Amino acid sequence: MDLAKAAAHLYLHMRDLERGFTYDHSCRRIEMTPELFEARSKFLVKLCREQGGSDCDEVERLVDYVLRRFELPQWALALARRKIVKISRLL
Repeated sequence: MDLAKAAAHLYLHMRDLERGFTYDHSCRRIEMTPELFEARSKFLVKLCREQGGSDCDEVERLVDYVLRRFELPQWALALARRKIVKISRLL
């Protein structure tokens, strides 16, 4: 997990929080609560450390920033947009 991937995950988690729902491991729609948002965000730091990422301290600072302000800084938003791939139609 690098900083750009963490930013992309946070962006998508915030989208889910805004729309009010997300999906669980069984593809069932569930409510996206602030508590679930916080848990999923903090898990990114744990995942980074488990995978031996080199920039886990930056990921942790970004997660803390997002949990305080509920927004991504502009530089992180730019990183996230480069990582997210939109698929308009599956073949």
